[in-house]
Amino acid sequence: MNSDKINPGKLALITGASSGLGIALAEDLARRGYDLILTARSAAPMQALAARLRQSHSIAVTVETADLSQPGSVQSLATRLNGQGLQPTMLIANAAFGLNAAFVTHDADRLNAMLHLNIVSLAELAHLYGGRMKAAGAGHIMFVASIAAFQATPLLGAYGASKAFVLSLGESLHVELAPTVGVTVLCPGYMETGFGAVAGFEPDGMARRTALPAGKVATIGVDAMLRGQPVVVAGAANKALVGLARHIPRMTAARIAYRASGGAAHKA
Repeated sequence: MNSDKINPGKLALITGASSGLGIALAEDLARRGYDLILTARSAAPMQALAARLRQSHSIAVTVETADLSQPGSVQSLATRLNGQGLQPTMLIANAAFGLNAAFVTHDADRLNAMLHLNIVSLAELAHLYGGRMKAAGAGHIMFVASIAAFQATPLLGAYGASKAFVLSLGESLHVELAPTVGVTVLCPGYMETGFGAVAGFEPDGMARRTALPAGKVATIGVDAMLRGQPVVVAGAANKALVGLARHIPRMTAARIAYRASGGAAHKA
């Protein structure tokens, strides 16, 4: 996509744009008239999404494949975007995955890849594009965290800890970059997006009953970002869970989460 067709004032970079919530976020922003840069590991689904959004919304869409779980990937992506004259005015840091098992049983390479994607690449993107937005005097950033950010999550421990980092960093940047750059942290609960299949996570009945469609979560997040809200928990049931976790001892909450996720079976 030629950069001269891009609206330089409404250009959103979306990571993890090949599936699930990433697709829903792209669709939501396209409806609002934003031009898009889509990035993820898998090119084919992004190309299909780009073609559909160009036709439906008459927007410009650039597709750049990148494996952000690998060191140097953010710098490589930024170099390619710089070469096309593409400077995002909005960053949607959505790419992430989880690992559901006892921490010491995780494959070391897979664990390192998850932490690099969920933490390091997100921070590098925010540092780079947040700095540029601050210098330009305008911009928006959304971090996608999780309700797992609010308490310890045994058997999803490293994933939950990575999302706690995302939440804390986002809240800090909301203050540091104000008023020129808005920063919002979106915290969804379980969604039927393929996360569970990648993580090896099987949600319980309550999680399935309270799951929101990805499109609804995307709209909640974008609305909150555009009105300058620092943190938004998607869904009434998820807000109740987060509120409950804040009013009981942290270790009690951790043990409840452990039992709910089948901790005894993992010890057997």
